[in-house]
Amino acid sequence: MKKLVLTFSSLLLFHIFSNESTAQLNIKSYVENEILLKINPRASKSRISQINENFRSELLESFSDLNWIRVKLPDGLSVEQAMKEYKRFPEVEYAQPNYYYHLQATPNDPSFSSLWGITKISAPAAWDLTTGNSNVVVAVIDTGIRYTHEDLAANMWRNTAEIPNNGIDDDGNGFVDDYYGYDFRYNDPDPMDENGHGTHVAGTIGAVGNNALGVVGVNWTVKLMAIKIYSAAANDTTSAMLINAYNYIRMMRSRGVNIRVTNNSYADCPEACGYDQATKDALDAMGNAGVLNVFAAGNNGRDIDAIPIYPASYDSPHILVVASSTSSDTRSSFSNYGVRSVDLAAPGSGILSTYYSSNSSYTSLSGTSMAAPHVTGAAALLAGYNPNLSVASLKATLMNSVDVLSSWNGIVKSGGRLNVDRALRNQTVCDLALSANVIDVPTKGGMFTVNVSAPNNCDYEVKSDSRWVSIVGGRVLSGSSTLTLRVSVNQTISRTATITIGDKTLLLRQKRPGS
Repeated sequence: MKKLVLTFSSLLLFHIFSNESTAQLNIKSYVENEILLKINPRASKSRISQINENFRSELLESFSDLNWIRVKLPDGLSVEQAMKEYKRFPEVEYAQPNYYYHLQATPNDPSFSSLWGITKISAPAAWDLTTGNSNVVVAVIDTGIRYTHEDLAANMWRNTAEIPNNGIDDDGNGFVDDYYGYDFRYNDPDPMDENGHGTHVAGTIGAVGNNALGVVGVNWTVKLMAIKIYSAAANDTTSAMLINAYNYIRMMRSRGVNIRVTNNSYADCPEACGYDQATKDALDAMGNAGVLNVFAAGNNGRDIDAIPIYPASYDSPHILVVASSTSSDTRSSFSNYGVRSVDLAAPGSGILSTYYSSNSSYTSLSGTSMAAPHVTGAAALLAGYNPNLSVASLKATLMNSVDVLSSWNGIVKSGGRLNVDRALRNQTVCDLALSANVIDVPTKGGMFTVNVSAPNNCDYEVKSDSRWVSIVGGRVLSGSSTLTLRVSVNQTISRTATITIGDKTLLLRQKRPGS
């Protein structure tokens, strides 16, 4: 086993005390004078302008490839009333608030002097196979990163096509001086951490290893992209900011930056905000571009199968949701759980990592925010070890290789806690097979089924390109499943529909006999 030297040159004992129920009363659910609208793609810009003028609303931002816009409302028009009125127009498919999002850190009681979480997930054994890959980029969507930190600087992603601080968009991507990432909270190129949360998360993922300084991440070597969505208060990002962050990551991946994983240690407004379709659309687009998105399960200590918390509860195949475990492999008292909604557990109580106070500061924190980066780090280590693994294969491998424990049976879907060494040595390749590639259906329509064979925990989405074929049941399936399709009656013309099932396609042909 490779030897690792750890020296804690500066350990800050950091305690956070809060009254959660009191704090929730002071948290706003959404931006009071804005809404987000999903526009019918057939609607013209002039027609949308007319509708906005009718309400005396102002177009603030357009997410054109997602068909969403952000609108500022006039004084006197509430968000609730505006959504109701906008929905009357057929050009508007969906109307929702511009939600605020809040971090998932919790009060920290004990302070640990060792990286028990790294040992618990068998990272030292995994390091016999690989200590990381500098070609793998992890986007840390958080409060930013102290990119000058002694234990992070060497592993920071740098946009080599950009000359920093020259005020020019050198690479022509629409963002000036985005050298370490970008600050979507203040819309500027400096994602320096002002809170500490993001720097702590980044250290667990990829603090530099074997450098005789501070701590070590799951990856000794990796590239960390700083995506800042919070101010120092860490309670003030919005749907629009998240969408811009997700779109930036997707854009940079399309331009050749090998972003394989994102870490998302935040969730929706406690008890108030709900399903956010605009953010989910952007998140799904990022996942469909080949990015695995790891989310903290949240710190309400509740079953999120019964009471969802978003984004963790979205039914999306490229989301991996993480609960927090203790050093004794039990559920941390604050951690959310759910046998359908939460995928696996990882260490999250009393986790020592890098901190933002100085370039040599460290501290211990607790929360599902601290659990998620263990899994993100494991995903990055796995992606570097086998670059050919798809998003579905990364997710399934991490779930299928957990240490199965009685304390997690019926608590999370996999029934266990992360084991990164086992993940590297026992990979799951999500290769789907269909019982039929073509189905001929009669003009009277009806119900039709196709069997899908896939390894356990391989998640995939089902899409139909035609309105006359509808999917019965959920659109996201897992493992081997039976897909049921409803085909409408058609007495006139021959027609075909394509059903996308993960990376496979099914062709439906409807025509009169003999035609």
